[in-house]
Amino acid sequence: MNIKNILKKAARFILSAGQQPVHIEIGTIAPSEMLSGRKIVITGGSRGIGFATAQACIKQGADVLIAGRKESTLQESAKNWVLVLIISCLMCPRRSRRKTSLPRQNLVWGGIDGLICNAGLSLYEESIGKVSPEQFDKQFNTNFRGAYFLAQAYVEEVTSSTKPSDLIFISSETADHCVDIPYGLSKAAINSLIGSLSRRFYRKGVRVNGVAPGVTATDMTKEYADVSDGDYSYEAASGRLFLPEEVAEVVCFLLSSASRCISGEVIHVNAGNHLN
Repeated sequence: MNIKNILKKAARFILSAGQQPVHIEIGTIAPSEMLSGRKIVITGGSRGIGFATAQACIKQGADVLIAGRKESTLQESAKNWVLVLIISCLMCPRRSRRKTSLPRQNLVWGGIDGLICNAGLSLYEESIGKVSPEQFDKQFNTNFRGAYFLAQAYVEEVTSSTKPSDLIFISSETADHCVDIPYGLSKAAINSLIGSLSRRFYRKGVRVNGVAPGVTATDMTKEYADVSDGDYSYEAASGRLFLPEEVAEVVCFLLSSASRCISGEVIHVNAGNHLN
């Protein structure tokens, strides 16, 4: 833990003197095989929200493919799963390097029922004055460009099929704020894309939705959201951080037939924090 986090933790401890730490009980959808037989691809699936979503989808009967940049990390994450394929690739399918392992069958875009564009990156610049062109490009390439061209390749294939498909983007509550740093700007672009793709492809059998988490306890947020002592309190409308498993349950619902009439929506998973 760096000095900045130590100071934040100390300040939070002082300000919350006398208050009880926040602990979270995760509500889950009872395993019902509601995704039985479906084939789901999740980018950034080896950690955080992507990893939790993969676990939740498998529990609901789906076959899951997790994608990321490091095959070793993917292998480690999936070592206890039995219904998983792994792919290591760049985020742009037009220039991808693919390596597959644990193959159960040969999956192509046309054989996939759902794509979750989850891979994301934040470099936590405080303002526009601290953003370099390299930082800007790195975040936009991962958060927006990669998701954009994966979505392009996906819809080109699945719209030729007669079966319904789902395309889900993991956005952020930050996209609803006026911001001047690349992470929030890239997520705002994602939200715009969600609405446009939904209008264009819903009648062709593709539902397009987004999930916008609040600050969630993952590796990506550990710079400012330390939970090593089990305290999930946080300065937000909810009074707490969220867990990847909570976000995953919402994604599973959006993948299921129970949400068939929902498209073009960005579902906030933040207890309304974006409404402040």
